[in-house]
Amino acid sequence: MELTKLLVKDLMNGKFELFSDYVYKTKEYLIKVPKGFVTDYASIPKLLRAIILPYGKHSGASVVHDWLYSSNCNLDISREKADKIFLEILKEEKVNFLLRIVMYIAVRKFGRSRFRNGV
Repeated sequence: MELTKLLVKDLMNGKFELFSDYVYKTKEYLIKVPKGFVTDYASIPKLLRAIILPYGKHSGASVVHDWLYSSNCNLDISREKADKIFLEILKEEKVNFLLRIVMYIAVRKFGRSRFRNGV
């Protein structure tokens, strides 16, 4: 459940900076994404952006997921768990079933190199 509003500043380079802490409560975790964190929302390849936008109903899930993948995240969460949290939030935010499955498969298949890797 979203406990605070997601407020961002557009950095005009495809990235967005959080104006304030973004707090989300999942079944198991209270996740606080700190003010100042920079996200690109969902990392959608440019070729697919006509079909799937980087932001929308999935924005909160994408920000939480980016934070959980960040090397600055201090939560002891595995990549697999981070991806399951992403799917949980997508479902809770009522993202279309097919879209959330495609997004989940994409992070499972392509996310390994980005997990806790210097961001």
